[in-house]
Amino acid sequence: MNCPKCKSSNHKKNGKIDGLQRYKCHDCEYNYSVELKSTASPMSVKRQALQLYLEGLGFRSIGRFLGVSHVSVQKWIKKFGRELEDLKSENEISIVELDEMHTYIGNKKYCWIWIAVDRDGKRFIDCSFGSRGTETGLKLWKKLKGKEIGEVMTDHWRAYAEFVPEKIHTQSKAETYTVEGYNSIFRHFLARLRRKSKCYTKSLEMLKYSVLLLMKYRNKELAMFN
Repeated sequence: MNCPKCKSSNHKKNGKIDGLQRYKCHDCEYNYSVELKSTASPMSVKRQALQLYLEGLGFRSIGRFLGVSHVSVQKWIKKFGRELEDLKSENEISIVELDEMHTYIGNKKYCWIWIAVDRDGKRFIDCSFGSRGTETGLKLWKKLKGKEIGEVMTDHWRAYAEFVPEKIHTQSKAETYTVEGYNSIFRHFLARLRRKSKCYTKSLEMLKYSVLLLMKYRNKELAMFN
């Protein structure tokens, strides 16, 4: 089975997805499960669907625009999310800003997204998902482990003091302007995170893929758009 992207036959097995054998191309590092059928949408259409999604359109709007099923669009976005690599960031970060924002999953179930950004580098660093409690914030903090961090800026939410070292920690709403601006990027460019929207998230998995894809996109780390 040749790579559908570069047509190379140089590949290896790379796990399974939905019961289908997954392969990874040694030449272009593209992950794929089956060869493209003659009726399948080309990669250019899927790439355009992803870009429209990360510019604020919902699945149904994208489907109408591209003339495809919104279910297909959802499957493409999910597949792009599954193939994501970790976010890149510097090992030395002078100022990290942390914040949390809420959204809903399914029938109005709260979910909190904790976000870390590099103030000077103007980049997303990482995120975690769960409750607003210390355990979710600690998951995010562990992802920053190994980096040399100069200062950490947060608001006055009490959970931060339980895992951020006091000597580098400043709690002030005046010092979280970067991460709050980045929170607004999520609200603006992901239809599922807008307030009073007909778009909503049905699963935590799709929320994670959406947030991580947007973070990679805004960091200019999605190779297909570079």
